[in-house]
Amino acid sequence: MLETVIDVLIKKVKDQVVTDKNMQEIPLAYLMTRDIPESVKHFFDQEVELWIRDEEQKFTSSDRFDYDMPEVRMLIDQIFDYLKQNARFHLNKFNQLLERAVKLEMNYLIAPQRTLSQFIFKDNQIVSTIEVYDTLKYFFRYQYYKDAISDYFNSKYLRQISQDQFVELISKIDENAFKEDRYETTLKTIKTITGFLSEASESEVDALDIDLLLAMFKDRNLTTYMQLFEELREHEVEKLNLNDLETILQSESIDSMIKEEKAVEEEVMPTMGEETQLRIQQIKDIEESKPTVEVDSIEIGEMTAPVVEEEEEEEEEEYEEEEEEVVAAAAKQPSNVADEMANWVANQIKSDKPLEDINNLIVGRNRKKVIKRLFKKKEDQFKNFINILNQQTAWKDASVIIDEEFYERSINPYSKEAIMFSDIVYLRFFPKDKYVGEQEV
Repeated sequence: MLETVIDVLIKKVKDQVVTDKNMQEIPLAYLMTRDIPESVKHFFDQEVELWIRDEEQKFTSSDRFDYDMPEVRMLIDQIFDYLKQNARFHLNKFNQLLERAVKLEMNYLIAPQRTLSQFIFKDNQIVSTIEVYDTLKYFFRYQYYKDAISDYFNSKYLRQISQDQFVELISKIDENAFKEDRYETTLKTIKTITGFLSEASESEVDALDIDLLLAMFKDRNLTTYMQLFEELREHEVEKLNLNDLETILQSESIDSMIKEEKAVEEEVMPTMGEETQLRIQQIKDIEESKPTVEVDSIEIGEMTAPVVEEEEEEEEEEYEEEEEEVVAAAAKQPSNVADEMANWVANQIKSDKPLEDINNLIVGRNRKKVIKRLFKKKEDQFKNFINILNQQTAWKDASVIIDEEFYERSINPYSKEAIMFSDIVYLRFFPKDKYVGEQEV
């Protein structure tokens, strides 16, 4: 179901954006005017903000001049405002980022705790609260997370936070959000998810997969619901329509209330007639209800510095040195490495040759990084996984396999190495002009 929604949404955006088969670049300003989901616009806008912050850091790193002088600062801001207005994405990069944006939004809607933790702490176990604020700009649904996180940071005067602390914090935020009325808040969350799926697929979603619901319950620590739906899956129930879903949630909620002696049976038993039973279609989504989360009572553990073994420190230093060498080498080259690889793969396809062996694409330092960081130095497991990917003839299938492998190995899919690995495999299937060709009838 989700793979279909992702495909439909990606095609919908491309149809709105890539209106000319000769387009090779997508200006950000143009992208923001198109009739596409706000989440996609947010993603691309924040990508350019990251570009600007990277450039600004290089621009102001000199010890020779005072770049913080108000007059200089004003001119720098004007420069970067102009650069942002004229930022452009190469078509190949646009396609890669579009798929990443859609998947990020989908993951966030279903499992926000896991997605936020992974996306914010991509490559560091401790980040500044400013970095958290900046990363949260990628998301505009589930506003109560942003509000509660901001309130907590302000009330505790936090300037940085560890990943363990953040995981604990958002877990307690959801605990408070669902505590007052778990049943109603769960329905509102489901309404938000179905609303997005309906908008993305351009058809009314009236049923949800059990696996999707289980992922939602697990992420929010709704253990009672999770156990109930695991039993349904054991009875080979794969999907539930929204009316049945609401009835099951309501009945479970009632049973819990009775067991906890918070209400008597006659006061809480629902009237199951169609006129009186509340339907999920009539419920406001969680954005409209805006659950209030009191952060005063939330306490998280002390932040401890991550333990880094000597070998890992050496690897990190080696990794940073390699990055510096790559950046320096790239600066001397007239063309972009990604473009060169895309051209090479394009030539392979255009000459009717089979798709290249991924072993020939992931080489040298990249191969070493992937084996170290993603496969814990187990080269045999890396080779077996590459063999599986080499058997795939479509990126869609390879992408699902990669996602599942990352999940099984507890790999952060937003880390540098994970993104680099995915991008290289992606380029095997999609040279930079592939999508334009698909526009032709």
